[in-house]
Amino acid sequence: MSLKHGLLGFLTYGDMSGYDLEKLFSQSIGHFWSAKISQVYRDLTTMEKTGWVASEMVVQTGKPNKKVFKITEGGQQELERWLLEYDV
Repeated sequence: MSLKHGLLGFLTYGDMSGYDLEKLFSQSIGHFWSAKISQVYRDLTTMEKTGWVASEMVVQTGKPNKKVFKITEGGQQELERWLLEYDV
């Protein structure tokens, strides 16, 4: 399984930051597949360049701003293609 496709799957639940995605990843499937926060952000950057995700900077008071990612139409199509290819 590709980390990118796992992240796309999680983003179908809603928009999330890289931190949120890593936390969800570790809480749900982390007992058999681990992903470091650096891997998550690296893949999100690549996925944004390919058009699978889009991001928005959210300004926060008293905390650092955060970048929130959402799946795009292209990302949804890629996820569906991948699921059909692997019959998941």
